[in-house]
Amino acid sequence: MSFIKAAETQHRAQPEGRDLTALATAAAVAGGSLEPRRHLRELQQLSGQLAGYDAVIPPLPALPSTMLPGHLNGVPVMVKDNIDVAGAPTTAGTPALANNIAERNAPLIDRLTRAGAVITGKNVMHELALGATSDNPVHGFPKNPWDPGRICGGSSGGTAAAVALGLAPVGIGTDTGGSVRMPAALCGLFGFRPSPGRYPDGGILSLTPTRDTAGPMTRTLQDLLLVDSVLASRPAVSAHIDQSVRIGISPCHRVDLHPDVAEKYRQVQAALAANGARFVDVDIDSIVKDAAEIATVILWGEAADGLEHYLRTHNGPTLQELVQTIASVDVRQLLVAGLSSVDRAEYQAALQTRQRLREELQRRLDAFNVKALMFPTVPVVAPLAEQSEWMELNGKVVPTFPTLIRHSDLGGILGLPGISVPVGTGTLSHLPVGMEFSSLSGTDNDLLALVAAIEPGIAQVTPPSKIPMS
Repeated sequence: MSFIKAAETQHRAQPEGRDLTALATAAAVAGGSLEPRRHLRELQQLSGQLAGYDAVIPPLPALPSTMLPGHLNGVPVMVKDNIDVAGAPTTAGTPALANNIAERNAPLIDRLTRAGAVITGKNVMHELALGATSDNPVHGFPKNPWDPGRICGGSSGGTAAAVALGLAPVGIGTDTGGSVRMPAALCGLFGFRPSPGRYPDGGILSLTPTRDTAGPMTRTLQDLLLVDSVLASRPAVSAHIDQSVRIGISPCHRVDLHPDVAEKYRQVQAALAANGARFVDVDIDSIVKDAAEIATVILWGEAADGLEHYLRTHNGPTLQELVQTIASVDVRQLLVAGLSSVDRAEYQAALQTRQRLREELQRRLDAFNVKALMFPTVPVVAPLAEQSEWMELNGKVVPTFPTLIRHSDLGGILGLPGISVPVGTGTLSHLPVGMEFSSLSGTDNDLLALVAAIEPGIAQVTPPSKIPMS
């Protein structure tokens, strides 16, 4: 299959400063043309200049005395504030954990730093990762670099903003129902949710281990593949595609889309079809519907145990003390209503339904020899900040949170890998649109290889210095 090359070549040129990719940074450091400490200090200064975007939690950490050589030599990495970084607070955006200083790195942070990466900041997140706006009364409301009056998405919104702004080429978030992929799409980035278990767990405040996983956000797919290889401790995946690749599309993913999203969906299909990809109708609407009915059952069936495990192993407050001091009204209401709302039998039944749906999804994809599904990561472009609860879509007022996760939540419920690819900005809104590719659990390498092969013909990435920030 012959896929078209990206129209713009400026992103392959050697950028400078905030536009440097992880690959370019590591290569320049290894070649001696970039002094890492100077580069990191310049990015810290930039972080101070862009403090009004509320992406990074101050103060910034001190630079390490030594940097290890490796694939990520000297590469700055931003980290969501529910992931442990030794010596830094892990607050998960909630007051009860304000003084929760991590004694050791989460295992995935160790893998990054052993490869030479430098953790340069923690990012603002939706409190306890329970929301899609990242509006946080403790640390701020991350502003979308494309329009400061709009949200970045959540719950990893601050991480997405930081990477889009150029404060680091790599960000690590966590994803329950879209919390990496959705902010990546709304901010014009690549975002990868791996299958659970691909990366080491531990050292992360998680409400639902069945659904939660860490994942990277980057400005290039090459950087994402590099970071994935480090986190997964395996060779980097390279582009590969079957000559008769078949990509599935489903009815539920093409209805009630923002006009800009609908336009990009058509354009991406046309570009890939023109170069040999075959799109196949695979109706998974019933699977999406049934999965949505068990989403919160799994969450609340695990939330109390997940929170208590983290609090206990970190000598933190009790769960009751944490809930009493929650700063976000929406999060407090969710926790008070959700904790202890699911009994053991209901939870076990949900897990059985989940397994049945995973098997049914595999049967339907196998029946059409489909390797991956494609759909808009988010049905809308970034909503305005004041639309955090309700928004207008195609002449109707709809709830913001379920609209934002309408497409991405299936991957979180069933444990599917998914990659959001930035495909440019809409003609009406001039805001980023993301297209997700998702496949069966455990097929991460095949999915990454497929996206690596087709990405040059569809991805449109704007470097930080070119984003028209107001």
